[in-house]
Amino acid sequence: MGKDFRYYFQHPWSRMIVAYLVIFFNFLIFAEDPVSHSQTEANVIVVGNCFSFVTNKYPRGVVWRILKVLLWLLAILIGLIAGKFLFHQRLFGQLLRLKMFREDHGSWMTMFFSTILFLFIFSHIYNMILLMDGNMGAYVITDYMGIRNESFMKLAAVGTWMGDFVTAWMVTDMMLQDKPYPDWGKSARAFWKKGNVRIILFWTVLFTLTSVVVLVITTDWISWDKLNRGFLPSDEVSRAFLASFILVFDLLIVMQVNGLTMELFFSS
Repeated sequence: MGKDFRYYFQHPWSRMIVAYLVIFFNFLIFAEDPVSHSQTEANVIVVGNCFSFVTNKYPRGVVWRILKVLLWLLAILIGLIAGKFLFHQRLFGQLLRLKMFREDHGSWMTMFFSTILFLFIFSHIYNMILLMDGNMGAYVITDYMGIRNESFMKLAAVGTWMGDFVTAWMVTDMMLQDKPYPDWGKSARAFWKKGNVRIILFWTVLFTLTSVVVLVITTDWISWDKLNRGFLPSDEVSRAFLASFILVFDLLIVMQVNGLTMELFFSS
């Protein structure tokens, strides 16, 4: 591979720096966002309906509880089936012929968002049944989640960590097995490929760091305000730019997987 733009864009150091910076930026925006310390009730459109539909606002009557459980179980089942066969195979695969959804690629993501969609739809069907009774208005599902913003942000931070670190760790794993850059990290790659070292290290580091991160986030063991002390202040504008950087870096990770995409982008 010639040392052109694609060479440096797909270089192992470039790919790993981008992947791990996403983790840092996500933790930074979590620490700086005032919502992370808010004691008000979390209110998130669509997601709030789905969360409340499944986890809380259960009526006292056994029949109503069974009806609610059956409805959200049915919504999940239909969402999974529709996501796989209707959206992924029919719409994205056969009708639109999108290469990113060829074969089984992207099926889990499609099924996940399809499930969210059908949970949202069925939550309104459940609301209609409640309103028909006339005395069940207190149990109507809304976008209020029944938990504090502080708790919701902790859940979001843990989920974000899982997605970001698994991505960064997989990028590291790929780079330590990659062949286009034979002069990069020779000793590290040789050690990584030795026996079962790769498998053991991958899962050990993943579970260990995840346990530590979850413990730190849920217990507030580390206080960012005490560490920061105004050294890195932020406002709405800076946090908006930070969120934009995260989005751009996420896209860069995808584009680095296939440098041809970036090459075509700049040549067009």
